[in-house]
Amino acid sequence: MEHHEDDSSRTLLGLAVVFLGMLAFGGLLALNRRDGAWSEQAEVVTDFRTITGLRKDSPVLLAGVEVGRVKAIDFVTRRYPCDPSTEDVGRHGSGRTNVCDEVLFCAPTELCAELESYLAKGIHGPCLTNADCAESEICITDEFRKRAKGVYWGGPEGLCARYTTEHRRVEVTMILPADRLAVIGATSIAAVGSAGVLGDQQINITPGAGELTGDPLRIQSEPSFTEQIAEFRLRFDRLADKVDGSLSGISSTFAELNDARTVEAVRDTLVKVQGTTDDIRHGRGNIGALLNNPEYRRDFTAALTKARESATFVDGIVKEANAELAKVDRETEPRVAELRKKVGDIRTKLDALDPSTGSTTAKLLRDPSGELLARVQTSLVNLRTAARIFVGAANKIERGEGTIGALLSDSKLYDSLDSKVVEVTNDWRLRLLLWLLR
Repeated sequence: MEHHEDDSSRTLLGLAVVFLGMLAFGGLLALNRRDGAWSEQAEVVTDFRTITGLRKDSPVLLAGVEVGRVKAIDFVTRRYPCDPSTEDVGRHGSGRTNVCDEVLFCAPTELCAELESYLAKGIHGPCLTNADCAESEICITDEFRKRAKGVYWGGPEGLCARYTTEHRRVEVTMILPADRLAVIGATSIAAVGSAGVLGDQQINITPGAGELTGDPLRIQSEPSFTEQIAEFRLRFDRLADKVDGSLSGISSTFAELNDARTVEAVRDTLVKVQGTTDDIRHGRGNIGALLNNPEYRRDFTAALTKARESATFVDGIVKEANAELAKVDRETEPRVAELRKKVGDIRTKLDALDPSTGSTTAKLLRDPSGELLARVQTSLVNLRTAARIFVGAANKIERGEGTIGALLSDSKLYDSLDSKVVEVTNDWRLRLLLWLLR
């Protein structure tokens, strides 16, 4: 009986343990379901200058509501591409891009850049546009300040400032529920803050508009409160240095004023100014006469009028002269072009007379020894002599002199010669000789 009671107790204990286990499992399942552990997850990255105590598994808040955890933290060197024509131009949703962080600007090299600190007066070159600056420099203008409002520059406008496009950052990878991405947009900002006065560090993301881009998805960040305090302190120190410099200048000015020689020089200057003022008041000098003497004022005005009329007359003469010169230029230009063409033709003909071309005329014209000319003259004399002989022979033939003349002028001689040729041709001995030769 006792043994049976022990078995029942054990059975009840086992059922109680199973029941408690199921309750615990259900509670964990409900808790994980509430925390989003069973929903689809997405990775979102952001880059910070410093994370001030943030660590892995630190909470991530969206508009103050915890939605995720920090997955990983790593040191990276980034280059952020951007479009200078659309970055920080106009309003969101009207063709504006917002790729660069608040403290960066889009450089002409199409990369997000950070300005180097202002050094001192005279170190930076003056400029009006970016074309006046060297490579890796940008001109600080009013337009630049309006577009890059979060970029700090401690110097005046109209100077060239160097910038860098490589940024050393702390990359933080966050795990968030995928359905929460509908609240996060391109304009969302991630910031590191404390969970209370003495709490751990956490990331808070502001809701935004627009679609997230990148692989993995990336949102911008803003400096933490500690960074902002450090930046404010740096700016305050620079302002204090400027105030100290101004006070030093004022102090030196007062020191100069306390010097007896400076006081005496100032007093002499004031005396001279007072004397000049009295002269003007009483009409002494040219300025005094001009201000107090009506006649002198009329003469002076008349002189100015005549000078103005003379200047107008001279301007008219100059204008007419310019018109005439322009007319001469218009009429002269075609003639000059024609003369230039004729000179070119003459130059071409002179080039053809170059002895190197092999032209006989060129050699004859440029024959310093005269040998070629002597040969030509001799040839002309021989040709003239041969012409005279030929003309004489032709005259004799025409008069019937000589054998050829008699043959051409006397028909009897021609007939006799023809009959002789016929007789010779019919001779059997000549024919036999011809047959043997064949």
